[in-house]
Amino acid sequence: MNYAWYIMGGVVFLFLIYLWITYNKFVNLGILVERQASHLQAHLKKKFDLIPALTDVVKGYSSHEKGLLTEVTRLRSQWGSAGDINEKMKTSNMLESALSKLLIVHERYPQIKADRSFNNIQKSIGYVERELLHERKVYNKRVSYFNQKVQQFPSNILAKVFGFKEKQFFSMENE
Repeated sequence: MNYAWYIMGGVVFLFLIYLWITYNKFVNLGILVERQASHLQAHLKKKFDLIPALTDVVKGYSSHEKGLLTEVTRLRSQWGSAGDINEKMKTSNMLESALSKLLIVHERYPQIKADRSFNNIQKSIGYVERELLHERKVYNKRVSYFNQKVQQFPSNILAKVFGFKEKQFFSMENE
């Protein structure tokens, strides 16, 4: 009879250890995802901080692109005031689309191609985009691992009990 209590006590103890380890794993993975999200936002901010200089250069050469310049400026402000990561991702995708249109403007205006400021800004944006691509890959990898833990048995039961939900991947709409 005493052995049964020891065995039950051992099983309960092992379950509590598993519970503790799994909960802490979710917390740690969540922190890694949030940290990577802030890295991603920092790189997006770096890229979007180049927009005013780019719009100034384009504005100097083309008054026909006023609507596009206004849209880019509006979206940049909207991105800066977005509350959570999901809003920032949505606005970022819209801003990326508008920014790519703005960068294509130089093809219609050959004098912009020759502008040293425009070329420097374009190179800076290219460099930041490469950094951003790397940060997005790391973010999505961490989100994938977190979501995998949320979906796999038996950790999915604990995820539901403790309220851990799947995180959203960061993807560009034009990909």
